[in-house]
Amino acid sequence: MKSKTNYYKDISTLLKGLQTVTPISESFHIHQFKDTPDTWIKETTIFRSNTYAIILLTKGKAKYKIGLSEYIIGDNSLYFMAPKHLRYYNRLSDWEGFVIVFMDSFITDNDTLKKLVSQFEGFGTASKVVINLTSEETEESKRIFQWLYDIAYTESPLKFEKARALLGLLMIHSTELYSQKYKYIDAKLSKQHRIIKAFDQIIEEHLYDITQDRVSQILSIAEIAGKININATYLGEVVKKHTGKTPKQILSERIILEAKSFLRNTDMSISEIAFMLKFQDASNFSKFFKAKTGISPTFFK
Repeated sequence: MKSKTNYYKDISTLLKGLQTVTPISESFHIHQFKDTPDTWIKETTIFRSNTYAIILLTKGKAKYKIGLSEYIIGDNSLYFMAPKHLRYYNRLSDWEGFVIVFMDSFITDNDTLKKLVSQFEGFGTASKVVINLTSEETEESKRIFQWLYDIAYTESPLKFEKARALLGLLMIHSTELYSQKYKYIDAKLSKQHRIIKAFDQIIEEHLYDITQDRVSQILSIAEIAGKININATYLGEVVKKHTGKTPKQILSERIILEAKSFLRNTDMSISEIAFMLKFQDASNFSKFFKAKTGISPTFFK
């Protein structure tokens, strides 16, 4: 059997899996795309990573899938990924710029930085995760990334403390840009976006737990709402307002995305995938899949 959807538990396994550079530490890493070897994978399968990532693309083009959203990313863009979100990319041309990868462990002891990261809208799958930059914004962003890069590759015993401070500056800079671009500054919207973020996080973590056989059944929308301490009706109103879809539609789409990744990337049978995704049997799974996609799982595989 081929491997399941790749899951990279830390920075080392992520960079090794992508066949790129060696990390500078297990909790924080930065490199420039010009540093990458020829072995760096051009197009991935769908994967998960227990890492945050912030990427400044000053030149290049890529197709990216983050959660349920697909993006074509080009010159002068800043984009973000959070732990356990399904990801896929295809480099459509050579890239120039920087990538930062860090773990929760890197920010745990810094309350200010932890708050900046946890409240940043760009790390939510229902939010926009790409900021298109002007030339001036690109240059300002590049200065922060370059400063971080230069600090990270010194021999200073305090380089990671400096890196945390600069990562905090980058998060403040990103939050300002995000607010300017998407105008998420109203208090009511902020509360609702926190609900969206919590909804996304619960789904992402729940789907991961399902694939690891840690739960016995898929959560209901009411159970998800309960975890956010709101009722299902209000959750439905908030999710519909900000995504145009109901919570049930989004959950179904995520199940389909998970199913597609296993159909495409493994030799698991339809019955095995149905059992793993907590369907009663292969017939129910096939009916669900065809109703959502228009084709059978067998045909898709």
